Amino acid sequence: MKTRLLPFGLAGAVALTGLVGCSRSDTVAEGVIWSVEFQKPGGGTEGITRMNGSFAVPGGNGSWNVDAYGRLTREFLIITFPQHPEMGPEVVPVSRLVNIKFGDGGIKQVTEGKPNPGK
Repeated sequence: MKTRLLPFGLAGAVALTGLVGCSRSDTVAEGVIWSVEFQKPGGGTEGITRMNGSFAVPGGNGSWNVDAYGRLTREFLIITFPQHPEMGPEVVPVSRLVNIKFGDGGIKQVTEGKPNPGK
């Protein structure tokens, strides 16, 4: 009985090690997202930006004044929203990415839902 379980246990351990070991090594870039634009499944594009102004949204369609963090792998962009952990991650296949810029652009804190005064 022990002899039969050993190959499955060893194969399972190797597979798990491969999955865990590759998870971070596949990261191409990671950090605060300044702006990102991606294709929507039905066509067209949408985006988000950290900048507080609708004029800054990549592609002209999406959200602005958004606090977002991203991890770009060879296959996906995984976006999380620190101010909204209940939302969970948004996963975008790399094939749908149009443009992404990482960095805070000098904006250290984003107050979501507050429009830019005077705009």
